[in-house]
Amino acid sequence: MAGIGITKITRNPITYALRNGLPSIGTWLSLCSPIAAESLASAGWDWLLVDVQHSLASFDTMVECFRAAQLGGAAPMARVPWTDTIWIQRTLDAGALGVLVPMVNTAADAEFVVQNTKYGPHGVRSFMRGRLAPYLDGDFRTWSDENIAVVVMIETVEAVKNAEAILSVPGVDCGFVGPSDLALSMGVSDAQTGPGSEHEAMIMSVLAAGKKVGRAVGIKCNKEDGPQRVTQGFQFIGVASDQMFMLKESAAQLGKVRQAIAAMGG
Repeated sequence: MAGIGITKITRNPITYALRNGLPSIGTWLSLCSPIAAESLASAGWDWLLVDVQHSLASFDTMVECFRAAQLGGAAPMARVPWTDTIWIQRTLDAGALGVLVPMVNTAADAEFVVQNTKYGPHGVRSFMRGRLAPYLDGDFRTWSDENIAVVVMIETVEAVKNAEAILSVPGVDCGFVGPSDLALSMGVSDAQTGPGSEHEAMIMSVLAAGKKVGRAVGIKCNKEDGPQRVTQGFQFIGVASDQMFMLKESAAQLGKVRQAIAAMGG
């Protein structure tokens, strides 16, 4: 029987957006469910990110989520556990169109990340014709070097101080602010964050550094501040997660039923 065909990826929509001043909006996959990934992808997210750092996803599950995201029309990404050669390179071989790398505190850290995403002579990525090769429109090695999205997390006081240097590293596509870890690094509580706080000032200083050197900056949005962050100039916006969407909607629907029961005197 004839197949239904393979869609060829001409360019990475993530890097295209980031390099052209456009927003790129996605969400986290924390439930370790390819079914959830496929469903969310069909909703129209630009990218879906498997959180291998903080979820219980195994390597095999990550790959299945990549396939599901791709099938649904979203670019697959992963947050790797650390600035680690094996994780970065294997994740790219597994089919990620981009990696989000945590705890990048210096320009040297950023250079290490970039080196592990590029093939020689520009980097140290070991060659393998990875899982995405049949889906790419072009030579796999060249396409990968030109299109893989390299996003580094700026989530400590040290990283904020070094933001301009980190974002100036060639090959870094975006600096991504992690508000929660930044608050921990500062030693402040959630109540000490938000508009007018020192925490918010540090976040905005990263955005300013990005604008100064012409590099995209992103941020994780756990609340309903995504539209505000886009307006401020953040490009790479991570909105909540599959788990948060499930919990919020289930709580809302359950609450409506509970209210109806209470109105009946139940």
